[in-house]
Amino acid sequence: MYFVRPTSTASALLGLLLFAGCATTSALQESEALERRGDWQRAFSVVHAAYEEQAARGEVSPRLEEAHERLMREALRDRAQSLIFHEREDEALVMLDRLEALAPDFRDLARLRRHAHRKQAKRLVVEGDKLLSQREYQAAMAKYLESQRVVPEFGLAEDGMERVKDELARMDAVAQRQFLQAVRKYPEFRHIEVNWHAEAVLRNTPDPEDERRVNAERLRDDARTERARAKFAEAEACERIDKFGAALVLYRQARKLDPAVEGVDAAIDRMNAELAALGLIESAQLIMRNGEFTEAKELLELAFEKSKLSRGAISELMIQNRRLQADAEYRAARDFEVMGKKAEALSAFEALAAKWPDGFEDEAGRIDALRVDIQGAQEEWQAALDAEAAGELEEAIDHFGNAERFYELWRDGEAQIERLRALIAAREAEAVGGEGGS
Repeated sequence: MYFVRPTSTASALLGLLLFAGCATTSALQESEALERRGDWQRAFSVVHAAYEEQAARGEVSPRLEEAHERLMREALRDRAQSLIFHEREDEALVMLDRLEALAPDFRDLARLRRHAHRKQAKRLVVEGDKLLSQREYQAAMAKYLESQRVVPEFGLAEDGMERVKDELARMDAVAQRQFLQAVRKYPEFRHIEVNWHAEAVLRNTPDPEDERRVNAERLRDDARTERARAKFAEAEACERIDKFGAALVLYRQARKLDPAVEGVDAAIDRMNAELAALGLIESAQLIMRNGEFTEAKELLELAFEKSKLSRGAISELMIQNRRLQADAEYRAARDFEVMGKKAEALSAFEALAAKWPDGFEDEAGRIDALRVDIQGAQEEWQAALDAEAAGELEEAIDHFGNAERFYELWRDGEAQIERLRALIAAREAEAVGGEGGS
């Protein structure tokens, strides 16, 4: 017996075969353990990974290939069953179609397909029931019919179709009664009731081609137009008595009933402007009481621009604001006068007189009196200075005193008088001293 040493190529091939065999055995063992636990998805995943690896090398183990085909079917069946459980019947049916293409007689295939179809049909019935509760009769009937296409003669779908028929029959009778009521009440100008009856006809007549529905729509639209006109007239009455807020509400109601009512948009814009003006008026009145007359005047002028209906009242407020401002200025001038600040009082009274050429109070007389006092003080002061310069100190004291009586706070006349008296006393003392020395 002779021993033949294998070549390097043969050794490598032998190693690959041993490795492939080991890998196949390991993958199959792991997948069998997963099968026993019913984990078909992972079992197929393990075998599939090994299958792709060997396929890439161009050789697949027969045992691995057989396990791969078998577990693929099991994984498809298991995935379809899971999708059905999770309410994803459309995806489940795709899985079942793939499974049927591989194995038409595979176990549970027909049962799972029936189960998926029944769940689809039941869901369509539930959707139809919801539409029926919402009075969407045609859409509900479509859902019931679709359910029967999925599962022929499906009992729940047949029950739903019967409910639609019963409801339509009941509605037909109601619609007929309501239509007659609407027709009777329209000539009596009972437009709210006509609108109500017409709406009832529309709710109970799903067919858009039904003659009663067409006539009911016409009656409803005519009734709404008449109601809109009535609301518009009511709004105009409120506008005439300056109830702009109520008028705005009524104009809006009229537009909601019939957007085509003539003049309603302009009326709403007008009321919005009047209400904006009222807001400005209220703000102006508030700050007028706080003595902010300039700001109040600006607000009133803006309100006058916005308003067309309240301009008379705004004009009166403007006059009131002007008089209040003048009264405040008059009192301020009188305060200067009372405090003896005759120059400041004269300036304030003159500013007031410039604004009120025809007179506000007695400012004209006060201006004359203040001018006389100020001029008198100026003349007496100058006379005092002239007398002092001439050496007539007693006369100068008299003039300074007269200046003080005319305008006490103009200049410090008392200081001048004291100064002059001190000079006179010094002269007298000097004169007495001179006599004693002689």
